Amino acid sequence: MKRIVVFTEQRSGLNVRAQLLDDVAPHNAQVLWDLAGAGKAFHAIHAMWTGPEISIPIDGAKALPDCDLAAVPAENATSYPRAGDIALVCAPKGTWRDGPPFDLVDVGLFYGDGGRLLMPMGWIMGNICARVLDEDRGALAAGCSAIRRTGECAITIARDV
Repeated sequence: MKRIVVFTEQRSGLNVRAQLLDDVAPHNAQVLWDLAGAGKAFHAIHAMWTGPEISIPIDGAKALPDCDLAAVPAENATSYPRAGDIALVCAPKGTWRDGPPFDLVDVGLFYGDGGRLLMPMGWIMGNICARVLDEDRGALAAGCSAIRRTGECAITIARDV
């Protein structure tokens, strides 16, 4: 059975579905599924370093208190996400010097080609755990471009059941 998550943001009109890639990234897909289980909105911003990406940095300990982020393996990992890729980065507090003061789960919505995960601390890998459905790619590009123009927002991640 295909599992689908939905990303929505009211102001930009973002409303896209992404299929979890359970076959190539089962652990990371499960983390995203667990995040979507509450149907909550999370703070999101247009990424500064990675190109065409909306970044949803989440405090993992608060959002997923029972998840051991250090145990989430690299799966289907890349430093060069493509348009439509949903990249997950799990980084426990202290992974990087001057990193976030919390256990990070970053969900990256890549809406265009040319993405690269070169950060101030160097190259990192993101786990491609979902892909936006082909028929929703235009809506992804339009919604994320609107977020880029208007600034930070709150994106809801929910299960499509």
